[in-house]
Amino acid sequence: MSTGLPPTDIPTSEHAGIPARFAGLIDAAHPDGGALVSARAITAPAGHVVAAELREFSGFDSNFALVAKHIIDFIKEDRGAPTTKIAASLALKTMCQTLLNRISVTYLLTGRAPRIDELRFVLHGKGPWVEVFFDPRLSEEDFELNPDQGPAELFALSICLEEIIQVFHRELGRRKVAPSVFYSTVAISITSPFLVLRRHGAKPTEVASIMRAYLASLGKKINGGIVWRQREHEGRIEYAPRRKACCLKYVLPSKPHLCSTCSRSTETTFFDEVDGPVGGHSLPDGR
Repeated sequence: MSTGLPPTDIPTSEHAGIPARFAGLIDAAHPDGGALVSARAITAPAGHVVAAELREFSGFDSNFALVAKHIIDFIKEDRGAPTTKIAASLALKTMCQTLLNRISVTYLLTGRAPRIDELRFVLHGKGPWVEVFFDPRLSEEDFELNPDQGPAELFALSICLEEIIQVFHRELGRRKVAPSVFYSTVAISITSPFLVLRRHGAKPTEVASIMRAYLASLGKKINGGIVWRQREHEGRIEYAPRRKACCLKYVLPSKPHLCSTCSRSTETTFFDEVDGPVGGHSLPDGR
């Protein structure tokens, strides 16, 4: 898929679209960062996946309760989560990175939002739990941007995200995960491509500026999942993203530390520029 514009023709000012500004961040970051982000984009499935049971969204929706139970049980038994509440919070984190993150990356890289009826899901009883692909019957023409047809792409993106968020909320939210934790996890997963590029040398001020514009376009609940710490530096206000509420990952026996965006942390490392790539990325999305 392509935006249809060569990179030299894409405007990069703060008045440009979010994907065009994101392209500028990729150019400014170390190539490893762009490669990590690009690897998260949704693609058409390989032949052996097509032969598996590809489900439309309705099939994912009706079967996700069982997947959620499998993940919660696994996190309690294998990772040592002491309560269902903590396990559900971490299950939500896993699923948001598996689906919402990849939908966000695909929009940011191409300028076109995936439509829910274009997506196909493969469900598993163990990790990776869920895989998402484009319908293999779609052609390149199906992904062409046409401003005269359908909703604007950011609006289309919010519709696609909301459909999946509702499924997550039904099975992992409500009485399992508090609203503040739920939408913090949703917001971080959607914006984590920006955090990857910040860790690979993109300027924090530019990253924060685009993140804030992106979140503001996705609705009050998602936007409210992030709070912004501020500092005055060289005569201007700079911003750093933090979760509104902690996901409690640090209570696991193998993870006795806070995430870099955790609301419980007193440190704000986001303000610091990174010179090139940072080692130690253990997650597929590069965090």
